[in-house]
Amino acid sequence: MSFFKLIINNVLRSKRIYGGYFLSSSFSVFVFFLFAILNFHPQLKSGLGGSSDTVTHLATIGMTVSQILIVALSFIFLWYSFGIFSKSRKRELSIYVMLGIKPRDLRLLLFGENMVIGTGAIFTGITLGVLFMKAILIVIQKILSLPNGLDFYFPILGIFLTIVVYFLLFLLVSFLLTLKIETANLTQLGKSDEMPEKTPKANPFLVILAFSCLILGYGSLIYFVKSINNSNLFVLFSCVFFTVAATFLFFHQVSVYYYLWKQKQTNYWQGKNLLLAATGAYRGKENANLFSLITCTAAVALVGVSVTASLGSTQANTRNNLPVAFLIHHPSAQVTLPENEQPIIKMGKEIFNDLQSAGYQPTYEKIESYSLGILDENENMLDYVSLISASSYNRVAKQLGLETLNPEENQLLQTAANLNEGARIRKQSQTETVFLEFSDQAFSLKEVPTNFSLIYYQNTVIAPDAVIKEMKKNTDPPFYPDIYQLIDYQDWDDQSALNKQIVANLNQKKAEFEANFDKYYDQDLDESTWNKLYQDFFEFESLYNTVLKKRQANGFILMIGLLIGGVFFLFASSILYFRLFGDLDKEGRFHRSLYQIGLPPRIRHQIVTKQLVTMYFLPILIATCHSAVAFWGIVQLVQVNIWYYFSIIITVYLTLQLILFGISRWRYLKHLDLRAENPQAF
Repeated sequence: MSFFKLIINNVLRSKRIYGGYFLSSSFSVFVFFLFAILNFHPQLKSGLGGSSDTVTHLATIGMTVSQILIVALSFIFLWYSFGIFSKSRKRELSIYVMLGIKPRDLRLLLFGENMVIGTGAIFTGITLGVLFMKAILIVIQKILSLPNGLDFYFPILGIFLTIVVYFLLFLLVSFLLTLKIETANLTQLGKSDEMPEKTPKANPFLVILAFSCLILGYGSLIYFVKSINNSNLFVLFSCVFFTVAATFLFFHQVSVYYYLWKQKQTNYWQGKNLLLAATGAYRGKENANLFSLITCTAAVALVGVSVTASLGSTQANTRNNLPVAFLIHHPSAQVTLPENEQPIIKMGKEIFNDLQSAGYQPTYEKIESYSLGILDENENMLDYVSLISASSYNRVAKQLGLETLNPEENQLLQTAANLNEGARIRKQSQTETVFLEFSDQAFSLKEVPTNFSLIYYQNTVIAPDAVIKEMKKNTDPPFYPDIYQLIDYQDWDDQSALNKQIVANLNQKKAEFEANFDKYYDQDLDESTWNKLYQDFFEFESLYNTVLKKRQANGFILMIGLLIGGVFFLFASSILYFRLFGDLDKEGRFHRSLYQIGLPPRIRHQIVTKQLVTMYFLPILIATCHSAVAFWGIVQLVQVNIWYYFSIIITVYLTLQLILFGISRWRYLKHLDLRAENPQAF
């Protein structure tokens, strides 16, 4: 038999050991290849329909970073998994040593096995990617809300990049791990299962320290969220440090202490309690590092995937916008026509009528806003603000379901520009004495947490109606208001043809004004001609357009988060599966002993099931607690209730873990019973 034939036979005869390793590696290659397909797709490289160049640039960076992250996760997974396989095959390797194999040939054998599996995984992952490429592009089109489909193309560059990266990755892992093989100790390793393990110990001080670190970690997050200034990163880093430390101490000390405590109870000698408590302490100590790493990374993955899933929601994408379908704004300084003849006013009312004719139930409001300066007590200019009357604001507030505001006689109310500012004002509202530039009367300017902003570069201030009337009556030259038309209807996000047509018409009218302006820009025109030209000037905001652009930007984040979360879940599950079956022969001998002393299969199965429940669900339970606390902090900071998405992700994750647990338990018990009842099975 040739050496290459021996390598192939070893891989084919170890399907139980290498099967999951091969499938997980193939999935990793598949996800990397998927990002390569998108990274080199000609339509995505040239830009997304309806998005900005910034979105396209950030998307390219995001996909490149994701590829690097997947390679890093793959390296850790391959390193750890192949180490488990080497340990599980130590008896087989010790036989090779006793038969006289040279150290160089033994390393070459393991190197060849890993490269054969790696080559197969690369071929399988790329083949799956090419076969399902069209379906994948259709799904991505939906996620990114692209108006046009993504064309199919043959990703030569993506295939080349995937082959090179993963071939080098498998080459590096194979080379580094075979260097760690010490052939002189393999004979000793072959008998290590028969040597007694050290009795695990737990320090009560470290147990108390674990819970103290957990309280400090969670407390740091609460302090960070509740503090007025959320910029103290040291507090945030303290939260992460103490939580990670608590997690490691929990698995290294608390879990062991619990089993040692169980051994001191009066019911310790009753039935299966003895076996559960005795083996639990050893298993807890042995798997402490693995469980700690899975818990910390699972917590990060759960929060990351939940947040990215919520980014596509309408609630998250409109959190800082004035919630109206269309906001049309134009200045009135150059307007010389009566209101019912002004082209921008007529345009807004036409939109309202079109929506009514289409069967919607739109609302229409028109308010006036005055851009003027406010001064401090020393008559120094503080800021320019948008001043509107209380009656105008309350009319719009009732339409939008906002809180009504009624300033007192000498009081001005400044609304929050966004939700973050609103959260700051709720914690500490500021009040100061100011003057309006047209009046000598002192006003008390008070901040209120209501989120209302007509224009992004000016704060909105609500004034008593009497102040606005006095300004109109007594100022010379007069202040000309900016006119805002607010058109809203419930189903603005239904992606109807009418909605798209309205946006297209508004963009066309803006383009026509800009073309006319550029045409006459260098000409010496009189004031009346300029005023007539400016009667067609307007700005508008469409909530649908805003959400579309944010969904495209956030769609990449969503896709990246879900795929990387999927890679993490598969890797973590695979490592648990490999760890479980890596000690199958050792556990088989233990259960053979239990079988020989007459312990019924039902009792043995109950013991194994409880051990597997701890192994598969204890890290996830603690990770869920960590991620829930972290997610609470995010919800408090962004002021948007997105718990729905967190609950969905947790439910999906636990469901997948439950399925994996059921499959693992069934296969593990099957192999254990075979070894327990048949000594020839080893």
